[in-house]
Amino acid sequence: MASRVIGPFELSSQLGVGGMGIVYLATYKKTGQQCALKVLTPAMSANPQLVKRFEREMDILKKLRHKHVVRYFGGGRSGNQHYYAMELIEGGTLEDALKKRGKLSWEQTIDISLHICRGLEHAHNHAIVHRDLKPANLFITKNGRIKIGDFGIARDTQATALTAAGKTVGTYAYMAPEQISGKPPVSRKTDLYALGCVMYEMLTGEPPFQADSPAEMLMQHLKDDPPRVTAIAIDCPTYLEDVIFKLMEKDPEERYYDALAVQVALEEIGDKVREQASMTARTVEGSARGSTAADAAGLKKLLGLQKKKKKKRNEPLYEQAWFLAACLVLLISVVTWAVWPLNEAELFARAEPLMQSEDPAQWHIAQEEYLEPLLARFPEGEHADEAREFINEIEMERTQRQALVRAERGRDPGSEAERLFIAAWRLARFGDRFTAIERYSALISLFEDQEDARHFVSLSRREKARLEQITGRRGGRIEAVNSNLHKAYRNHQEGKLIEARNIWQSIDTLYGSEDELRPQVEFARERLARSDNPEPVQFELPEPEEEDKASEEQPSADSTTSPPRAG
Repeated sequence: MASRVIGPFELSSQLGVGGMGIVYLATYKKTGQQCALKVLTPAMSANPQLVKRFEREMDILKKLRHKHVVRYFGGGRSGNQHYYAMELIEGGTLEDALKKRGKLSWEQTIDISLHICRGLEHAHNHAIVHRDLKPANLFITKNGRIKIGDFGIARDTQATALTAAGKTVGTYAYMAPEQISGKPPVSRKTDLYALGCVMYEMLTGEPPFQADSPAEMLMQHLKDDPPRVTAIAIDCPTYLEDVIFKLMEKDPEERYYDALAVQVALEEIGDKVREQASMTARTVEGSARGSTAADAAGLKKLLGLQKKKKKKRNEPLYEQAWFLAACLVLLISVVTWAVWPLNEAELFARAEPLMQSEDPAQWHIAQEEYLEPLLARFPEGEHADEAREFINEIEMERTQRQALVRAERGRDPGSEAERLFIAAWRLARFGDRFTAIERYSALISLFEDQEDARHFVSLSRREKARLEQITGRRGGRIEAVNSNLHKAYRNHQEGKLIEARNIWQSIDTLYGSEDELRPQVEFARERLARSDNPEPVQFELPEPEEEDKASEEQPSADSTTSPPRAG
């Protein structure tokens, strides 16, 4: 029987079935390298909405290049079937491991959770929320590395059938309250809730909630607290249990700020456990010695065996009263120093290195533990202005991140200043630095006196200054648009239809009303109208040992038709 071929791939065995298609073991005919090929079924390919979602999943995967995320190689269409190729991982899933072993140790749980956090951090930094984090979507490589897979699967096509009475129901077992109620909107903290559920299952061997029906399970997520982890996994440190319950707070605002903050908390647990064990050992040893001495003295007194008082003898230095008194004074001084609140200089000295980090979780610690206490106690102090500047930088970054997340998800901006900032940011990202500078300048002029827009004004000043430093490297906006049109043309020639359509759509959206760029806009619209005609897709699969290196796609140098030029 002849093997089945889709595009440049020869299909072998079926690896799995998901809500958005079937995954096959496939061989790339050009190089003979094996990969996993996800194919949209013919029935689903006939549904334009599902095709759009499948393409969106590919768009999401293209943005992610990280050692803890399943790698995407490329995709296309063969006849009426859509497909994309991804990294083949042969170690199974976390779900398989839990079925085989029942549960994991708390040390293994922390190691795996750190891998997941790093993958989530990368995705969240690209404004991507997984929405379906669960053991079946966490893949294990042969060397034990965890990789997150199945990004972007639509919720209305996921498998949610009840497996058996009293067992968990599909993805409902890991669904955050806001996914169920729709309020507040899904965010990165939704993935953190699911991470808490996965960690709970790793430690106990079962999800936090179990029910006979989907409705009952959803209600448990909304209303109930899960059973204590330490009641099932008795060796689990309470510190780890605290992390899990914080991840599973019903209110997203009560969870960790982001995946980075979770990493910090997890990395501290080992130190806390070792410190606690050391303190316990010292306490037990001291108690045993004290009890033995006291009991012996009491017994002697009871039996009348106390010896007559002898002539005073020379006692060792460490038993003499003056030495013990001096030690007591020293001990009191040390304890007083340890609990005495930090002064202004010490607070600032501890905050400063945290603010030099590129890790937002470190900034969050600096703000909460040092900068805000500094301003509360020393509002007019020597470092007060610097502390306020640090806090302003933290809030600016937070404001920008929130605005970009809303923009990436197609949500309405929270204010007019946010709308103008995102418009300028999109122009800069597209390559039109000159127009972006004009938009940032307009925002500054309009809102510089409005307190509620101060973060967007500060962000605009920063971005404007950055763009002004580099505008000499390239031409104006006509050149920027022409450059992107050529990029879209190369993408189309190489079969990268989605990338090409995204560029044409961006030109139409950003410059549709600009007379100066009418030829470029009309060309983009004309290409959009014709872009349904598929082209051959070229894949460049990396060698196995290069799996963690991000590769740059090299554009084709040949072209037969050039986009129009203006000016």
